[in-house]
Amino acid sequence: MSQADDTNVVERAVERLKTAFASRGFGANASQRKMEAAADMLLNGLSARTVSDEASVYPGEGKPVSLILEDIEVAKGHVEQTRRAAEIYFEVAPPDRDLGDELDSLQAALLASERASRLFAQALPEGHEAELEPLRQSVDGLRRITDSFGDRVRRAHAAPVSAEATSVG
Repeated sequence: MSQADDTNVVERAVERLKTAFASRGFGANASQRKMEAAADMLLNGLSARTVSDEASVYPGEGKPVSLILEDIEVAKGHVEQTRRAAEIYFEVAPPDRDLGDELDSLQAALLASERASRLFAQALPEGHEAELEPLRQSVDGLRRITDSFGDRVRRAHAAPVSAEATSVG
């Protein structure tokens, strides 16, 4: 497998997730503002403002519950596929590989997934909250692997500083 092929596996999975979410109405196209919001969300947690900044709203109102549940299942499948691709890539990527691009992509996917989860929660009628739990668990798994990428990127950026500090003394 060439470096170009394996470098983009996470980004391709994220792109499929975002495209599927946008085509079904519970996701939007990425923008710089959304990327900044994703980074802010990872640093400071999810705020109501982060999710509600979007002009578009999931067309869940008046939609049959069966179709909302189908959308939730589609979203869960894409979140799981993205998580698995990220986990595999994380395990096989050389320790010295810069994962910054993949981290940026995963942050965007996490933001889209959190947003979709919130929109579904608003669209589901009372009594169906439990049917959202599998998606929430999948989003939590995506958050964990995104955190792992973030930890590795931070360690890689901190390592040169630590090495310089010890060699100066």
